[in-house]
Amino acid sequence: MPIDHTVAQAHFATYDAAAPVSEDGLVWCGPIENCDVCSRPMASETYMIDGPAEASVDPRWGNLCVSCALKHSPTIGWGKAQLYKRLDSKWYLIAGGRPPEDDYNL
Repeated sequence: MPIDHTVAQAHFATYDAAAPVSEDGLVWCGPIENCDVCSRPMASETYMIDGPAEASVDPRWGNLCVSCALKHSPTIGWGKAQLYKRLDSKWYLIAGGRPPEDDYNL
């Protein structure tokens, strides 16, 4: 059964309020034209997920639209998937990035 794009968009939008776009933040390097799973054009997408693109023990990763990400990478976090938001022509990391250095100090 296909995942409704509006439902998928709403799922990832929940991260948006907690992590607004910062123009000083990390930016995806390079063009993203289509979802690596379904080939949906990314030009009109608000969010892009860099995460597992298949369900397997050692999955390939890719740039996913929200619908494919909800199916394959619904959890955003370090080592799980990263969430990017488009601002003009750039994709800014808004969730799932590297934890602060303080988290590594034991």
